[in-house]
Amino acid sequence: MRTLGIALTMIVLCVSPSWADDVHRWGLYETSLTSSQKHNGRQQYVEVEVEFTGPAGKTFVQPAFWDGGPVWKVRFAPRAVGTWTWQSRCKNDPSLNGQKGRFNCVPYAGDNPFYKHGPIRVSDNGHYFVHEDGTPFFWLVDTAWNGALKSTRQDWVRYLDDRRAKLFTGVQYVVTQWRTAYTNPEGQVAYTGYETIKINPEFFKRIDERTQAVNDKGLLAVPVLLWTLGRKEHNPGQLPEDQAILLARYMTARLGAYHVAWFLPGDGNYSG
Repeated sequence: MRTLGIALTMIVLCVSPSWADDVHRWGLYETSLTSSQKHNGRQQYVEVEVEFTGPAGKTFVQPAFWDGGPVWKVRFAPRAVGTWTWQSRCKNDPSLNGQKGRFNCVPYAGDNPFYKHGPIRVSDNGHYFVHEDGTPFFWLVDTAWNGALKSTRQDWVRYLDDRRAKLFTGVQYVVTQWRTAYTNPEGQVAYTGYETIKINPEFFKRIDERTQAVNDKGLLAVPVLLWTLGRKEHNPGQLPEDQAILLARYMTARLGAYHVAWFLPGDGNYSG
């Protein structure tokens, strides 16, 4: 996993096998799974996971996410050079169970710190952050709450170039509607409803693109998952617990293979 959970308190919390394009180490591998069954609007409740097996035989399990229509996707960051295989598992849709594939992971040639040194983690002594290979990581993260939600592609890239030039190492931003942005520029929201939500995969395609751009600029992505303060219809942190968990799990499955640190809630009551 390339994920590292943090809250505001900064607690680090295709049926036959086929080849895909080569993916460099610590890059992003993505593949699609297609269902032949109708789920009558309950696709977000279909749980699919994919087991990846590396060249040395070590296995990793990654949740897939619904991407609209009959399509589920899974994303994965390979940590070892060589041939990887994968197989899907799903208990409540036989057509999504047992799909297989493989891809080749190649060495990374470049200077992007995340692709070169791997994801961040807490150091062995618990005092600071390091990359997977032990290279120190200095946390200097800028705030762009509405950046991913509202920016054009051009403005987002210009902003990221500026932050990188000023030696910032990451960007934190909100990834659902919230109290200062009720929709994205296309008028879309991450979900509708309250007692029972309906997730909108189309909304998250913009977030995917903006998150990939953050990583490609050598910056850590820090998505805010469940903003709380404000009217309940615009702030996912006020959803019923089961629906908040459903939404958070969807977002972590969708974004978890990028180089991210999770900003779990925003402006909430943390008194317990």
